[in-house]
Amino acid sequence: MGRCDKDGTTFRQHLEAVAQATGATPPELIPLPIPAGCGAVWSVFLQLNARRGNNGMAASPIELADIVAWQQLMGVALTSWEIETLLQLDSVALAAPTSMDKT
Repeated sequence: MGRCDKDGTTFRQHLEAVAQATGATPPELIPLPIPAGCGAVWSVFLQLNARRGNNGMAASPIELADIVAWQQLMGVALTSWEIETLLQLDSVALAAPTSMDKT
């Protein structure tokens, strides 16, 4: 969605223009539902993702120390499955193309 074409316009921007022009939302812009039982992990990921750092060139991965600190601050003990899921979500988020990618 974030990949740019030759003129610098992203696929998302093209789809949003189609939606605006036609009044119909293209299926690609309709978010998939969060699977049952994953809403809490997704919420934690969004909180950690919103506060992630960067190295000046790209976003930094969410560190285990960030997860530990979040648990302590929130008074929550995540399961090993939840932590592994957070790390996998983070890997996917970091690998996703951004609007700055030209490939």
